[in-house]
Amino acid sequence: MLTPDIRELTTKQESREAFPVMRQLRDHLTESEYLDYLAEMREEGYHLFGLYDDGLVTVAGVALRTNFYNGRHLFVYDLVTRESRRSEGHGAAMMEFLDEWAEERGCESITLESGLWREDAHRFYEDLDMEKFCYTFKKEF
Repeated sequence: MLTPDIRELTTKQESREAFPVMRQLRDHLTESEYLDYLAEMREEGYHLFGLYDDGLVTVAGVALRTNFYNGRHLFVYDLVTRESRRSEGHGAAMMEFLDEWAEERGCESITLESGLWREDAHRFYEDLDMEKFCYTFKKEF
């Protein structure tokens, strides 16, 4: 694979272009909800990146965070490759980019959460030398 074209998506048009890809991961969102959340998330430090290979193929949403158990780290909230383009190395290329981006910003690690039912994703992350570290607990209101 050639050096991928990965860039931060900052404009409203780029955000709209990313929605069909993001919706493959976050299928409960309408475009309007996505744009509203995205605006608020950006104010909280969220960055949205896109990988282009004959169009937008992969999107990743991340934020720099600091806490007692991870120190300074990059948290990956969203990572998805267009379904028709999976298993071509785009997700791995995005994660490699994010590793470098995080290191350049003084991060000690990169972390993410993945649903228990997403076994294919778990294998993907393990192939990237990531380890299962903990469970997340959630209470909805």
